[in-house]
Amino acid sequence: MKIKKFLSLFFSVSDDKGSHNVVIWICWMHFFWGMASSMGFSLLPVFIVDKLGGNSRSFGLLEGSVILLSFTAKLFSGIIMDMFKKKLPIFKAGSILTIFSKVFLTSAPNVLFVFIAKSIDRFAKGLRQGPSDAILAELAAKKGLAYSLRHMMNLSGFFVGSIITSAIVYLLGQNFRLIFAIAIIPSSIALYIFQYKIKYDDVPPNEENEKQKWNIRDITKMPKEYWSFTIVIVLLMFNRFSEGFITLRAKEVLPEYVGSFPIFMSFYEICAILVSIPIGKISDKFDKRKMLLCGICIIMLADIFGMFANNLLTIILIYIFAGIHIGATQGLIGSMIAKTAQKHLIGTAFAIYYGIDGITLFLANNLAGISSSLAKVVGLQDSAGPFIFGFISSSLAVLYILKWIKRKTLSA
Repeated sequence: MKIKKFLSLFFSVSDDKGSHNVVIWICWMHFFWGMASSMGFSLLPVFIVDKLGGNSRSFGLLEGSVILLSFTAKLFSGIIMDMFKKKLPIFKAGSILTIFSKVFLTSAPNVLFVFIAKSIDRFAKGLRQGPSDAILAELAAKKGLAYSLRHMMNLSGFFVGSIITSAIVYLLGQNFRLIFAIAIIPSSIALYIFQYKIKYDDVPPNEENEKQKWNIRDITKMPKEYWSFTIVIVLLMFNRFSEGFITLRAKEVLPEYVGSFPIFMSFYEICAILVSIPIGKISDKFDKRKMLLCGICIIMLADIFGMFANNLLTIILIYIFAGIHIGATQGLIGSMIAKTAQKHLIGTAFAIYYGIDGITLFLANNLAGISSSLAKVVGLQDSAGPFIFGFISSSLAVLYILKWIKRKTLSA
């Protein structure tokens, strides 16, 4: 009975059968992309440091640069969609490049080639994300639930990928290239779903949106709520540096547990999965700013444990609180953008958000890498630096959102 109730969540996103099918298959594509990403990149920090001779600073530069590239792709894909009213060609290009990136990573001989492989992967993700965001905004009646459901499926894929990766490590040792090669399979399944299962042409187009011509001047007409929300997210994103820094923190505190790091990441994924749907169901009924405020406070708890971690329990708590934060906020962010932007500028609204966040995360990951070398100034280990930096940035986000809540009531 509980399983049937859970499955009914898929059907409650939209009353239209065609829309319902598209949303379901897009969620499944994100499941397989999540699996491929987990297998391809969950052990990448260890691969770079232990096998290719890199360090925390080079990893921070890698993460910041490829994230910037990813969000640049999201920026242009969103604008192009609104200009030409085309989504699926961009979606398909991103799906194909995702497979190619895993092939390239499998044969990477040095950090430079890893940089290129991950750059292709992030660029591909940027191309995929824009059409996915816009299609859900257009087709889903319950947007909060739809974005949370997609995020939950993506995290579920990460979880499955982490389990598979951990099993390979324990059975065959740290054979990184074998794991990267196997990651090609779920990426290929996602492309198969796109090619043979998604029937987007069966869904009647929104004629009103089709008639609206894209004009750059319309960007200035975005609601004030959209821009206020973007400011909060910018401050928050300085504390959303790569999960790889948690892995590096775990490696410094518990070097003997390297083989268990994918399992540790599974705690992160499980917590995010468990809270995604409940938050998604209520996100259309309550003040989203207050919900986001709670999510920010949760990531600050992760920062505190990150700063003072000294044993297995404290490391696991970092993953748990970071996972709860992601599950509670990611779908909320998407649904709020979809509700506050003009309908014919949905792609552009997400593009602006991703473009700004891309720059922010580029800075955040590089500053997180640099802060690793400054942590000793306050008597902590090198890997505690990013968490100090994250706590400060989230504190500023809390102050801003409290001021925003007092200033104005947020519309539904």
